[in-house]
Amino acid sequence: PRSINCIILSMVLLAAIAVGGVTPALAQEKLIMVLDSSGSMAGQIESRAKLDVARSTIRDLLGKVKPTTQLGLIAYGHRRKGDCADIETIYEVGKPDGAAIMAAVNRLNAVGKTPLSTAVRKAAEQLNFTEDKATVILISDGKETCGADPCALGRELKSKGLDFKVHVVGFDIKSDERAGLQCLADETGGQYVPANSAADLGAAIYKTIEVAQAPAAAPEPEPDPVVEPGLRVDVVVSEGGETWKGDIGLKLFGEKQGLDGKREKVADAWRVKSGHIFKNMKDGAFVMEVLLADHRHIKRTVQVDVRGNEAQIVTVNLNIGQVRFDASLAEEGEALKHDLGWWVYGPKEGLAGKRKKIAEFWRVKSGRVFWLPAGTWRVEGAIADAKYLRVVRNELTVQAGGGDAHAFSFNAGTVRFDASLSAEGAAFKGDLGWTILSQQKDLSGNRKKITNFWRAKSGGIFLLPAGEWLIEGVLADHKYVSLSQTISVSPASEAAHSFNFNAATVRFDVTVNGQPTGADLGLTVLGLEKDLAGKQKKITDFWRTRSGAVTVLPAGKFLLKGLLADQKEVKGETTLELNPGDEKPVALDLKNP
Repeated sequence: PRSINCIILSMVLLAAIAVGGVTPALAQEKLIMVLDSSGSMAGQIESRAKLDVARSTIRDLLGKVKPTTQLGLIAYGHRRKGDCADIETIYEVGKPDGAAIMAAVNRLNAVGKTPLSTAVRKAAEQLNFTEDKATVILISDGKETCGADPCALGRELKSKGLDFKVHVVGFDIKSDERAGLQCLADETGGQYVPANSAADLGAAIYKTIEVAQAPAAAPEPEPDPVVEPGLRVDVVVSEGGETWKGDIGLKLFGEKQGLDGKREKVADAWRVKSGHIFKNMKDGAFVMEVLLADHRHIKRTVQVDVRGNEAQIVTVNLNIGQVRFDASLAEEGEALKHDLGWWVYGPKEGLAGKRKKIAEFWRVKSGRVFWLPAGTWRVEGAIADAKYLRVVRNELTVQAGGGDAHAFSFNAGTVRFDASLSAEGAAFKGDLGWTILSQQKDLSGNRKKITNFWRAKSGGIFLLPAGEWLIEGVLADHKYVSLSQTISVSPASEAAHSFNFNAATVRFDVTVNGQPTGADLGLTVLGLEKDLAGKQKKITDFWRTRSGAVTVLPAGKFLLKGLLADQKEVKGETTLELNPGDEKPVALDLKNP
């Protein structure tokens, strides 16, 4: 439903701009609507395909559009599956021709991906946005799926455009998918219009129309020039780029170093903004450190010459850009919801085989945006609670003042391990241990251990790398009960695996000369068959246990031997046969020799 409501909302917005409800100036501006025709539109609503409902909505709207309105339509995702280049202008900007528009809309099929950033760029270029006033209305119910960064696109188009805006209309956008769309609208001075339910749809439309009719805000005045004595520190993102708007920390040190290699600090300021002025400074040469308060891996050191009674400006170029790290379990898969860790290293190893660490981000989510120094870096990522799952990008380039999205696939799947003591038996309630090993052995006959999970419960859910694995399972409190089983894991898969430990629960009821005993006991469980040396395999033993003790044993035939711990001559033995899933008492009577 959210795709349809987004389209309805945006079409009403388009109608409000195009018909007599707003000022003539707005009615005359050129508009392109970017229409989502991706695979989600094939879903059903009220027994109708979503795309069919969209066609009806557009048909009703066209009867209300004034002939003077300049209108264009671009659709994406309507011709080919998995093709991020599937973007088409289905109606060139011009006088609306209802029959031609409907003919174009009627041939759309909902099959593909969501290259919304490229589609918006195409719309801007068709509107000649660098020379003419232009508006794009983007309809979206989710995030970009073709690796582009809507936020960076908004900054770029706004910086190049004469009077350019993107209004983004969204319905029931997930909280972790909204940021990029919100940023695209914000960066261009447009509006993001949310509609989270059918009930508040009307309110959202009314708010949007009010915003569309509001006069443009006056541009922010340029900062006043320095007119008072002091050293003003201006901090910019890149050479000739935007002023850094966040908090910064500043420290001024004397130029000379002491014998310990340290410099004397002469002034500092914390959580101030670009443009901070140091006053009453003495003449001299100083070293200044600039630190981003909320991005402390970004630090710059510059030399400054201070003329104490003069008005001075020193501009510090941070030389940084933005990156967004999108993580999934498979190529082009859904965003991973687990916490992540990212490490950014220099591209080259030193003589010790180590790389310089540039930055570290821990327990962050997929889609998080970071600032990094311009350059080419090595990026390593891990799932915070599954550190054995890692990704590496050897060459990730950051442009000063730029912004790029980077997709990382952990190539893993989700598994659930269900354990029981017999086929189709009830879930085992005790603690379990699982070890994940490679199927292939190395030249020494050993298998590589991928990871292990200790004292887990039946039904535990884990992430594992894609591939074929040998799973070794054990009952944590009965380690002599174990199994080995192979499984296959595919990227982004979700699969449940059943493990039958083929075991039984027993209770040892021990008597002495036919009478109950509370004495400490020693019990040993042996296999019935003897090896070539005439010995029986010991399964397990229990020391200083008591009559009535309950344990788990493998299914099979065994010899049980027992004795009194403090009177070892009082002993006895019996055979027992256990079937998988049994819950049975085992009687053992001890006697004097």
